Amino acid sequence: MEKRGFRSVRYVAAERDVEELGAVEPMLSFATSDGGDEEVGDLARQYLDRVLELEGGAGLSFGVDAEPAPELTRSSVQASPLSNSSVVRFAQASGSIPIFGSHMLVEVGADGKLVGVEAELAAVQGTSPTPTLAADEAAARIAALAEVDPAALQGAGAPSLTYYHDDEVDRWHLVWFFHDLAVAPAGGANHEGHAEHARRGHGGSPRHRVVRFNYLVDAHDGEVVFHYSSAPRARGKAHEQAAIPSKCQGLDALGEPQEFFGQAVAEGYELSDPMRRMRTFDIAGGDISASPIRLPKQPIRHAGADFGGDYQAAVSAHVNVGRVLDFYRSILMRDSVDDKGMEIISVVNCISSDDEDPPDWSNATWWDGRMWYGQMHDAGGQVRSFAAFLDVIAHELTHGVIEHTADLIYKGESGALNESLCDIFAMIIGNWYRVGADSDPAHWSWEFGPGLGGSGKPIRDLSDPGRTGDPDHMSRYLKTREDEGGVHTNSNIHNKAAYFLITGVDGAGKAVISPREAAILYYMCLLRLPQRATFARTLRGLVDVARSYFAAAERERKVAAIEAAYGRVGISLVE
Repeated sequence: MEKRGFRSVRYVAAERDVEELGAVEPMLSFATSDGGDEEVGDLARQYLDRVLELEGGAGLSFGVDAEPAPELTRSSVQASPLSNSSVVRFAQASGSIPIFGSHMLVEVGADGKLVGVEAELAAVQGTSPTPTLAADEAAARIAALAEVDPAALQGAGAPSLTYYHDDEVDRWHLVWFFHDLAVAPAGGANHEGHAEHARRGHGGSPRHRVVRFNYLVDAHDGEVVFHYSSAPRARGKAHEQAAIPSKCQGLDALGEPQEFFGQAVAEGYELSDPMRRMRTFDIAGGDISASPIRLPKQPIRHAGADFGGDYQAAVSAHVNVGRVLDFYRSILMRDSVDDKGMEIISVVNCISSDDEDPPDWSNATWWDGRMWYGQMHDAGGQVRSFAAFLDVIAHELTHGVIEHTADLIYKGESGALNESLCDIFAMIIGNWYRVGADSDPAHWSWEFGPGLGGSGKPIRDLSDPGRTGDPDHMSRYLKTREDEGGVHTNSNIHNKAAYFLITGVDGAGKAVISPREAAILYYMCLLRLPQRATFARTLRGLVDVARSYFAAAERERKVAAIEAAYGRVGISLVE
């Protein structure tokens, strides 16, 4: 599983003699529950330094120009209440220049003891750290690739120097790293995601049409060595409301009665839930292709607490977003999308004239830090809001969760993993509310977006990817330049592994891993994944989490079930 150009270091404290960490042992009285991010980060760094010494120190110098000790910078600290630990991420640099794809993770328990270390360390060699190509010349190479006037890149942020390793040819590059450029490579790359959704009967959206790409340009010869889609980041602080929620009711987009929390205001009640930090707006057919997008000044309001059938799409959006947030909070102990109480804004009755002829816009999407919902006419001519689809909303909000955790690069296998994890949580959350909490997966629907794909099929079927023309085994992994390397296609291989994991039974026909356990395993694994994670790396993460999460009496049985599920689709611990 070791990437070319990197050396992997893995240290699981439970499998080792703690006396090895003698240099750090006096610090074991530290408690992460009482310490802030700085204290946790400092402790994690000392553990990491000690583990690197134990694992060979100078052994990192596997190249002529390699450094005896890596330069590390802490990038994030993520509390993990499910495991009562903190996960600290570090990134590596060489001569103060960051290394793209470097990954160091240290997990520290609440008692201050080391849980484990996983690192992918680089020894940069064969390229000069001094650029010979100016940043503006590199920008011109991007403009040429995108077939746009170089003036289109004016106003973009200044690029930074980064080291990048091309795994295919085993070569290091010093690159200019351009972030979030509003231009895509020529040849339709900016419409690939749109086209893939359209092929499956799922409309395009600004997230695919309003492009944001990252580019890495060799700082010596000007080759554009790597580019990938950069999903818009969720941003902004939670809307502060010192208010008491009010019990409300109304009909949803399917005509079903729902109860939900709103907020009392002078004019009556509005779709603002101060407890969950979410608000719902009606753009009333506003075009989100327009710039700037003009939102109403206030959330939807009604004279009474019973909204009746006046705002059915909005009621669905409000209820379904609340269900997703409740699941993340109660089952996975995560506080909203960013785990910091971020406010979630939903906007219903959207059109996107650049994607589809109004009044239809067949989509619901997480874009620009908000949820946007369109609508379509069904076979009977009735208008149906996409706010009605809980699984689609769970999928889209999980994209936001991924942005704030592993931030998986949206290209190739890591991009397919990004899509798959969103599908997995969509299935678990959708069935959690549709069939029942902790229900038997034998009674679940495994269709993602039922009826929304081509010819009345679902967008994807996790139980039978072949039904929508998608691969279900690594032997059929699609190598393509379209759709960011087939992220919506190859995701189904990992989807099928998750299906086997959740539905797996032992010889007595008893479930081995419950849906609740599966959700916890995938979430805790996500917190520990590197940006360029593969399916095999995810399997390793699931096994590591299972070994620490489950009691000794059932541990090996659970691990065997995970490995067996992934083995059935050709994914193993040895890449």
